[in-house]
Amino acid sequence: MKSNAMKMYKHLIIAVVIGLIILLAVQPVNGLTVIGVRTLAVMIPTLYLWLTVGTTWTSLLFLGFLVMTGAMTSTEVWAGSVGHFSVISMIVFMMLNYCLTETGVIDLVCSWFITRKIVNNRPYVFLCMFFASMMILGMFMDNLSLAVIYVGIAVVLAEKLGLKKGQPFYTCMFMGIMWVDTVISIASPIAHAPCLILMGYMSTQLGIDVSYGQWLAVGVPFAILMFIVIIICVNIWRPDTSAYINYDVEAEKRNMRPLDTRGKISAAIFIVMLFMILFPELGSGLLPSFCAYWKNVGVIVVAILAVSLLCVIHVDDKPLLDINAAYKSLPMGAIIFAGVVSVMATPVTSEATGINVWMANVLQPLFTGVNPFVVVIALTLGAVLMTNFMSNIVTMTIFFNIGVALLSGGSTNMGMFAMLIGFASSMATLTPSACAPMPLVFGPGHVTMKNSFRVNLIFILLSVVVMFAFVVPFTPFIIH
Repeated sequence: MKSNAMKMYKHLIIAVVIGLIILLAVQPVNGLTVIGVRTLAVMIPTLYLWLTVGTTWTSLLFLGFLVMTGAMTSTEVWAGSVGHFSVISMIVFMMLNYCLTETGVIDLVCSWFITRKIVNNRPYVFLCMFFASMMILGMFMDNLSLAVIYVGIAVVLAEKLGLKKGQPFYTCMFMGIMWVDTVISIASPIAHAPCLILMGYMSTQLGIDVSYGQWLAVGVPFAILMFIVIIICVNIWRPDTSAYINYDVEAEKRNMRPLDTRGKISAAIFIVMLFMILFPELGSGLLPSFCAYWKNVGVIVVAILAVSLLCVIHVDDKPLLDINAAYKSLPMGAIIFAGVVSVMATPVTSEATGINVWMANVLQPLFTGVNPFVVVIALTLGAVLMTNFMSNIVTMTIFFNIGVALLSGGSTNMGMFAMLIGFASSMATLTPSACAPMPLVFGPGHVTMKNSFRVNLIFILLSVVVMFAFVVPFTPFIIH
């Protein structure tokens, strides 16, 4: 404990020194204002602390310091962070996920996929179905919660197969969980903070309002292509699957727990909620007034109504959703962090700070005469590299704002650029610090960098190919 405290103190001192150097050395020139210097002196040390100390209390500290810089009023800071729509979205959808988990819906879906006859004596088909179940469920629930669930399922499956840590087939199951988790974190805006934050950035900084339907129109095909990439990686790897002979499909079927009344009603309410989220965009030609109203009401209200209904309906004198237990299950640190990152973009683009103007003035001479698409490629590759060592959302925030400073007003389709950076910032599986779910698989030793580096690198390289081959040409038709 003492050594941990000393490490924290060391990083705090370094952060303070970084802030003081910025205050004393950076001059308010090239569009940067005095308030902008103060903001950088708070923002950059905060990024350092997020990488070295953590994002819990340091995020709250950033909010306090941001008010003190004068870049935003206290009301603007609170409204733009903990009042950001990404925060309430995460809270509501995480409570829905909690209900689906507690009522057995999630477990049943996974079990259904891995007990089909097609998996019998076909280990690679088994892996494909296991990963497919996670991919489908992950489109509708937050990736951290899903990673927790699937790591637990994989541990049980490994025990039944007689697999041990370090064996290729064991490692492959957990590698697949990592890969799927990164893809779903950006493919669907439902309950996924990176998508929600990026949607906010695009609206406030680019004037591009992206709906859930538009995002899914890009995200679902991307997820399908990336699922193919995952299967390709497994087949390139070709792990030894001899232990799969121990898997008894019929025994697993017999052990499946069918949904009771609580589970059936919960699943039905969730399906109706998804219909109400997507229909206003897909069915506007059929019921224009109905669709216009619900599109104006918004996705979050629909989810709130679903949560409320789950609390109202009782079975065996118990609500379908135990709201108090659901509140206790919420990862408040992650939720607050999402809100803090959401507000971080506001001072970057504010006239009061001039940070975006300053960034453009400093960086543009370096890219004079460079084709804008080359800049897009460089920023995308930079995001892919950085995100494998630090927070996805921080990476996305940094490279998005650099891109806005360099590319705005030019010929680049900024909707395409934003989506590309969002996708690139989510392809993080290489190291234990790459993103929040990674410690779940690296920490207990389910996967190590030694036994995963080569195939992980192949996955990341193929993901870059998919991003440039699909996202770049396709996105402008959907988001503009």
